[in-house]
Amino acid sequence: MWLRFSGFLIRQRVAILIVIGLISAFMGFHARNIELSYDFPQVVPLSDPDYTYYRKFQKQFGEDGNLIIVGIEGKDVFHLDILRDWYQLGEKLNSVHGIDTAISISSLVSIEKNTELRKFKLNALFPHIPTSQDEADSIRARLKAMPFYKNLFYNDSTNATYMALRLERKVLFSSEREKLIEDVTRIADAFGQKHEVEVHYSGLPYIRTIYAHKLKDEINTFLGLSVLITSLILLLFFRGFNNVIFPLIIIALVMVWTMGLIVLLGYKLTLLTALIPPLIVIIGVPNFIYFVNSYHQEYRKHEQKVLAITRMVQSIAQVVFLNNATTAIGFGVMFFVDSPILTEFGVVAFLMICFTYFLMLVMLPIVFSYLPPPSPRNIRYLDNKLMNRFLRQIDYFGQKRRKVVLIAISCITLVSLVGISQLKALGYILDDVPKTDKLYTDLQFYERNFKGIMPFEIILDTHKKNGLLNLANLHKIEEVQDSLEALPEFSQTLSIVDVVKFARQSFYNGSVSRYGLPDVSEQIFLLPYLRGLKMKKGIGNALVDSTLEISRVSGKMADVGSLRLGKIERHLHKVLPKILEGSGISYRITGYSLIFLRGNHYLNLNLIYSLALAIALITIVIAWLFKSARLVVITLIPNFLALIITGGIMGFFHIYLKPSSVLVFSIAFGIAVDASFHFLVKYRLARAQLGGDISTALTNTLMETGFSIVYTSLILFFGFGIFCFSNFGSTIALGALTAITILSAMFTNIILIPALLTVFDKK
Repeated sequence: MWLRFSGFLIRQRVAILIVIGLISAFMGFHARNIELSYDFPQVVPLSDPDYTYYRKFQKQFGEDGNLIIVGIEGKDVFHLDILRDWYQLGEKLNSVHGIDTAISISSLVSIEKNTELRKFKLNALFPHIPTSQDEADSIRARLKAMPFYKNLFYNDSTNATYMALRLERKVLFSSEREKLIEDVTRIADAFGQKHEVEVHYSGLPYIRTIYAHKLKDEINTFLGLSVLITSLILLLFFRGFNNVIFPLIIIALVMVWTMGLIVLLGYKLTLLTALIPPLIVIIGVPNFIYFVNSYHQEYRKHEQKVLAITRMVQSIAQVVFLNNATTAIGFGVMFFVDSPILTEFGVVAFLMICFTYFLMLVMLPIVFSYLPPPSPRNIRYLDNKLMNRFLRQIDYFGQKRRKVVLIAISCITLVSLVGISQLKALGYILDDVPKTDKLYTDLQFYERNFKGIMPFEIILDTHKKNGLLNLANLHKIEEVQDSLEALPEFSQTLSIVDVVKFARQSFYNGSVSRYGLPDVSEQIFLLPYLRGLKMKKGIGNALVDSTLEISRVSGKMADVGSLRLGKIERHLHKVLPKILEGSGISYRITGYSLIFLRGNHYLNLNLIYSLALAIALITIVIAWLFKSARLVVITLIPNFLALIITGGIMGFFHIYLKPSSVLVFSIAFGIAVDASFHFLVKYRLARAQLGGDISTALTNTLMETGFSIVYTSLILFFGFGIFCFSNFGSTIALGALTAITILSAMFTNIILIPALLTVFDKK
């Protein structure tokens, strides 16, 4: 079959190139519309009940993650000059396109009673820009006398304050957010420069936008680095520019096809799919090495170009197909994971690998048919003395010192298992960001001064219209707030209870001692005042539903990590039922922090599932190919060992189990097993030709396949190693751990497989 196929390629090479050119033009036309995703990745399945409720919560109460936070520290914000400029900063930011509301100490309100109308009215705390220091001090005194605002926008002990900018929904999820962020930082930085104070930015929209900026930069950086490194390695190995230019042309076509496919599927570039372009280079070049190494070996035997091309297709096409199949399985199993971002990544990566194999298989024989035969300089690497010496040492240890090899492998395995026992699953919302990055240090500013900004919500349903006007229910809500604020990770919470307390204080002309819930007698004459009370937009609105049946307890918390967040959730599920027992009030925990926890759990669980599925499918492929349980085991052992070594390194170096690190195992396993396929397929052919001489067959196989196994492993090692230059922790972990796994698999395959075959392959 392969003989006829190679002949067809050479005879119809012009027509085939025209078809490939037309497909590339079509894909390129669509690829120009590729877009970046400006949302945090959709990790939790749409069918998840917590996510379904979270979407319902957002529709009822509004987005909980649509604030950009602008803060300063160290200067007395109530100094007249600073206060005036802070007020004007709020006015300027409020006029930026896409900002719905700017809320800070300069936009707060006080509550005053109107005894004639029996209702409360809201008055601005800043009726105008202060004109004297006495007026500024008076505003400070009034603010301190309002417990409702305690540590809400101002920390009196550290002189830290912040401004919350609420974004319009149409801007929140569009590329317009980039321009908005630029305008906000330009205006706020001018304030900081004038008063010689650092301005700190945070909030989920800001974090997402900075992520998108870094993502855009990294696509170009890693693509350039991957091309540069692989080109240098190819030039070093094969000593010919043709062997650099043509694989890069084919890889460029794969890239165009893949980017076009992303657009046609309706996907956008996320943190994962942005890795696809450099992955195409990293995975595509080893395919080229397998083909060209076989071509050069065949040409050296016969010195006939056409015969070498056909023999190349005959001898290597099936092996490379199986290599790509296992790599595609390592990525493709993510399609079955119930997580949208992983599903997209799995689909695109799987099809990208299919494109890579198809174009290499079709175009390389055509390219070689047009090029002159390889020169002695091009194939000199086959006689590389250093590589030959290295492979002969490997052959010696694998066959003659196999007991030493097996003992050493056993020791390494035991040590690695000790490291694996120390692994922990832990993830943070800003997991990807280095601790020196301004994103991280700014978040630390808000956690230090205001205990964090990550949204955490508890929804309390009285199941009765006007149920929130019942004093007993208000006391229950207050107990829920107290239980939440008792946890050190939480800042002050807000609910209808705080509004009622504020209103009661205002009813008694602002007396601080009256800040609290009314008693039964007060409830009667306060009720008419409360019914018409609505706090200023962005402060107290959307704390209740329109029927006064459901209340929202809104809190902000630190980025404490998935372990602590899980403990907090379990703690609340124990405490809240006891507080609400007998009241008829039901509760539901929601908010972005909880959805992050669910996403982290889903990713870890589903990636472990995908690894198991990848191993199962690859095992089926191995069993179908070799039809021998013994060879299946021999194939799996060295690759499992590489995963165990990586897991041990993670444990000893305290690299936590999180989506980026768990993802490594299924990807690396699918790639690493390629070397096993290549070696064992050649070994079976060599043994059949030699009439069962195991030792000679192993030596010949290692000397023939060793070059391509070592070269491809080195390219993969350095290719994935470039991800260590990323700004994202998850990308660094993916690159470093995959590189380590592939390098470990190279050694375990070329050393351990010969040792195992000499022991178990006697029949």
